[in-house]
This record gives sequence, structure tokens and C-alpha cells, in this order.
Amino acid sequence: MQGVERSHLNAAISAALKAYYDFREATIEDALRPIATYGKKDTLGMDAGPEITICGELAQYDSGAVVVTEEIGSKEILLSDTFRPNDPQTFRTVFISDPTDRSNQLKAFLTQFPRERTIGSILGESDSVTEWEKNFGAPATITGATSAISCIRRGVPIFAVIVNYITKELVVSCAAGNKILKLPDKLTSAIDLEYVQMKGKIISFPGIGENIRNMRKFVTFLGDVGKIGYKENFLDSGLVGEDQLSDFLHYDKPGGPSRALYLSSLQPHTLPIGFILANGEKIGEWIHWLSFVQFALSQHDNSQPALVS
Repeated sequence: MQGVERSHLNAAISAALKAYYDFREATIEDALRPIATYGKKDTLGMDAGPEITICGELAQYDSGAVVVTEEIGSKEILLSDTFRPNDPQTFRTVFISDPTDRSNQLKAFLTQFPRERTIGSILGESDSVTEWEKNFGAPATITGATSAISCIRRGVPIFAVIVNYITKELVVSCAAGNKILKLPDKLTSAIDLEYVQMKGKIISFPGIGENIRNMRKFVTFLGDVGKIGYKENFLDSGLVGEDQLSDFLHYDKPGGPSRALYLSSLQPHTLPIGFILANGEKIGEWIHWLSFVQFALSQHDNSQPALVS
């Protein structure tokens, strides 16, 4: 990676981890409290807190960058006099973040615990992971609630950073490779790209083989509480008939940023997924996939991509 790209990535890792560890210090009462003065009408503390932290950290790192987020849209979107929409060389650095993905599932999960308990005393523990998988899909490494940041520089995605709240893991996808790192309970020293490269485990993207049925297995979002129209939108596409959904749809309420991981070695090899789809979702849900598409290489020929879009 170029020096400036590495610097951007380290800033994003730092922002995502600060938001994550601050969130772990919050109580469930704090996390589930409605925040009427910020974001959308259904914004909760667990939505607002990480977003405010991420925006603040990235703005402090680069006050000229554009930051696009879930609750409030974008910050610092005024364009300089040198910006020309048709010239990628003048594009500003853009960070796109989904600070709390799968928030409906995370809310439902947290409501079963006493309100005075801290998030950190629950999330990341083995019992919690098991409970999450029982209710919201397995493996939690893929299905867990996440916080994500991607960066676009000169019109090209250069990395994705994903923190999994449930499993206490960090995923990084960039030109240096795709890695997953188990996070400590407390952040005692800086975690950056060098640390992830040294301590993290490689995420590979195995081929699907020649099994046609496996190729047709897919994951997409078909709606959730307060989110209607997605199933109708998908059926209107004609890609798969409603009578075939039960045969080929693996899961209909997946996370956004982590969906690319269904195609990786983190997905059980006994349940291979052929492809993933965005289904009319906002850019903050799927932009993070593009780094994996760009940087995942074939296990058999590292001059060839492992994923296609």
C-alpha cells in the first residue's frame, strides 16, 4: 500500500476501534435509549454513539475528507474549487461508514439482559456468541452485529474495516490482504495495519467448484422490522421465483458490510454460498464488499481474482 493509503487505513482502524471500545463501556440502558436530537426518528444510543465517535475521529484525522454515515448522511461535503466531477484525479477522500449494522438484531439481543449491565460484560463471551447464533444465524463471525468503514480515494475503494461486536473480531481488507484478528477485552496498545498483518489470520475465498446447486445458493436482504418492500423488490427482479426461494436462499436477514464474508473461508465448507446480492439497500451496506472483490485472490492462481462483481 502507498504511504497515504496506509495512513488512511490506520486512521479508520483507530476510529472503528475507539467507537467499539467506547461502546463496550456503555450500559444496556445507554445503548437502548432513544436519541431524539440526533439522526433518524428511531435512532438509539447504540446507533448514535459509535457514529459520533467515528465521525469525530475521521474529521480530526482529515478535516477535508467526506464522511458518509448511516444516521445523518454526510459531513464535510462542500467541494473545493479544484473539484471536477468528471475527473477522478480531483476526487476527495471519502469515508463511508455503517457504524452499527444489524441494529434490530442487536437491540433484540440486548433487551434480554439487565439494563445496568455494560455491553463489554456481555458481547464477546462464548455464551453470548452461542445465544446469538441460536437466534440470529451462524457463524457469528459473519452474522454478528458490526461497525464498518470503507475508504474511496480518487474514485477507487482502497480498504474496508469491519469490527464484529458479537465475536470481538476485526476484519481488514486492503492491498496487503484480507485478515481477521481477535480483539482483546481492553485496548492496551495501538492496533494498526502492521499489527493486523502480524497477528491476524488470513481470510481466503475458496472456489465454489462445479456444483451447479452450490452456485445458485445465495444470501440477500428481504426485509426486517420497519423495513418493507425488499422481498417485493427482489421478486420483481425475476432472478429467482418465489417457489424457489426455500431451495436457494441461505439467509434473508444478513448484515450489510459482513455479507461478503459468506463467500469466504469463514463460512462452513458444508454450506457453500455461490453469490451475494444487494437488494435496493443504501451504499453503506454494500460498499464494503468492493475491497474484498478487489483484493481477494484465487487460491490456485494469485494473478486472478477470487471474486467477480
